[in-house]
Amino acid sequence: MDEQKKKFVIEIFRKKDPDELTSALADPEGKLDIGSAAALCAAEACAMALRGARIASKLHSGEERMEYLLRNIEKLRAYMVYLIDEDVKGRNIMRRAVKEGDPQKIDAAREPAAAISDEVICQMINLADLIEELTAFAPQESAIYLGSAVEYALSSIRSARLFAVHMAQGSSDDTYSFIVRRENEIRLEALRPKAEKILAWAEGKL
Repeated sequence: MDEQKKKFVIEIFRKKDPDELTSALADPEGKLDIGSAAALCAAEACAMALRGARIASKLHSGEERMEYLLRNIEKLRAYMVYLIDEDVKGRNIMRRAVKEGDPQKIDAAREPAAAISDEVICQMINLADLIEELTAFAPQESAIYLGSAVEYALSSIRSARLFAVHMAQGSSDDTYSFIVRRENEIRLEALRPKAEKILAWAEGKL
């Protein structure tokens, strides 16, 4: 009876303070991993972009496109925070499979385990698009924040890519491993000119 009364306690990492969150990330036996860290870094990228956008909005108050950028960058920020815990859920499938020691289940769990890392990469590419548009009318005061946002976004993408490739590497399907690696190389190559353009703009404003 006592056992039936016990409640499952689900740990919500996104609600933790910075000390608790980073301590959890540093624990090799903990539930957090690189996908969660990449989501946290991505949330910081969005926060810096949003700060730069809010500064710009003082000069473009009420403009439809400005409101669009503010609204969508904030949505991305909140979504990235949400993904910190979603990464834990996705990797729970892998944790169970590894515990059972079934090679087929482990193989099947690889994609869900890396799913949040993949989503972070996609959304940081979207953030770069929003920042590029914002630079067209952002003032000098916004530059340092928008430049920093791109740097955080790139760091997030690179770490998420490493984890996705790592997860795919052990797959029995060589084609899957190759596609994950190559697809992410192509994404980074496509993003690089845009990121460099934004960073050059930011540097030119300093």
